[in-house]
Amino acid sequence: MDNLTLVAANAFIQLYTSVNLLVISFQRKSKPLRFISLGYLILALAFFVVYFFNQAPVEVLALIFNLSFSLFFFMYFAGTRSFCGFKAWPVKYSLLLTLGYALLIFVIILVPVSFPRIAITSLLVVYLFGDFLVTVWPVWQRLRPVEKTLSLVGLIGYPGYLMARLVVIYRDAYVDKFMTDASMESTVTQLFMMVNFSILASVAYHINNRLLLSDLQQKNQLLEEQSITDQLTGLYNRRYLEQMVSREIIRGRNDQQHQDSRQPISLILLDIDAFATINDRHGVHKGNQVLREMAEMISGAADKQDIVVRLAASKFLIVLLEKSKHEALMVAENLRHQIETIPEPLVCPYTASLGVAEHETGENFEHWLGRAMLALDQAKQNGRNRVVSAA
Repeated sequence: MDNLTLVAANAFIQLYTSVNLLVISFQRKSKPLRFISLGYLILALAFFVVYFFNQAPVEVLALIFNLSFSLFFFMYFAGTRSFCGFKAWPVKYSLLLTLGYALLIFVIILVPVSFPRIAITSLLVVYLFGDFLVTVWPVWQRLRPVEKTLSLVGLIGYPGYLMARLVVIYRDAYVDKFMTDASMESTVTQLFMMVNFSILASVAYHINNRLLLSDLQQKNQLLEEQSITDQLTGLYNRRYLEQMVSREIIRGRNDQQHQDSRQPISLILLDIDAFATINDRHGVHKGNQVLREMAEMISGAADKQDIVVRLAASKFLIVLLEKSKHEALMVAENLRHQIETIPEPLVCPYTASLGVAEHETGENFEHWLGRAMLALDQAKQNGRNRVVSAA
C-alpha cells in the first residue's frame, strides 16, 4: 500500500472520529469533547490537504501538516485538561505553539534538511504528552484496567515511538526518504498514527464516560442524602428512620438466632416544651435557631454509633444501639439537665420533656415508638421538663 493511500485512509478515519465525538459532545453538552473533536477535524483536514495537494512544494506541505499535527495534540490535551477541571488552554500552551512554529518556519525556509523540522514537532508533542500525563493522573487512577491499558498505549507508546523514530532517522540519515512511497519508516509511522489516534479517541471517550458516571453517582448520592436528611438541622429524617431502624435494625434483632448474645437497643424521644410559644414570641426564624441549637446538643450527647433523627417539628429521637433502658435514662436525664441549664441560649431559656423505651424481643418499630410516645406524653402531663420511662 502506497503512502498516499494511507494518507487518504487516515483522513477519513480522523474525519469519522471528529464527527462521532462532536455528536456525542452535543448530546452530553460536553465542552471538553468539543475541543477534542475539533482537534480531530484539524488533523483530518491536514491529511486531506496532503492527499489532494501532494504535488505542492514539500516545504508548504510540511508546514501545514506539522502545524495541524501539533494543533491536534494541543486541542486534545486542552479537552482532557478541561475534563479534569483545569484551565483548558494555559498560557504556556500558547507560548509553546508560538515558539515552536516560529522555529518551524525559520527551519523550513533557511535549512534545506528535514530533520530539524521533525525534531521540533516531535519534541513539542513529547513535552505535551508529559504535561498531559501529569494533569490526568488522578483521573487515570480511577479508570478500569482495560481503560488504563488503552491509556498507557496511547499516552506512553506514542511519544516513545516519536523519540525512537528521531534516533533512527538521525542515525541512518533516513530523513531524505521520509513521506516517499519507498520509505518503510513513513509507512510504519502512518499505520502507527492511524492506530494511535483511534486509541486516543477511545481514551478520551472512556475518560468522559468515567467522569459522567462519577458525576451521576455523586448527584445520586447527594439526592439520596437529601432524601434522608432534615435540611434545617442536618440530622436524619423520618424516612431514614423507617428505612434503617424499622427495616434493618429491628428485623436483624428479631431474626437473631442467639438471643442471649444480643445487645440492648433503646429509644429516647424528646420534645421541646412550649415550642409554639417560642415561635409566637420570637418568630419562626428564631424558632429555627432553637431547633438547630437543640440538634447540636442532642448530637453531642449521643455516641458515634447512635442514630439521631428529627422526627417532627420540635420532636427529636435518639436510637441508642448498645444501651439498656437504665443507661438510656441516664443519657436522657443528663441531656434534660443540659438543656435546662444552657448558660447562653441563642434565643431564650427553654426545657424539654423526654420519653425512654427499650426494645423488646419480637416488637415491631411502630409499637416500640408508640411506647416511647406514651412515656413522652406522660412527661408532658406531669409538668414537663422531666424524663419518663415506658412501661
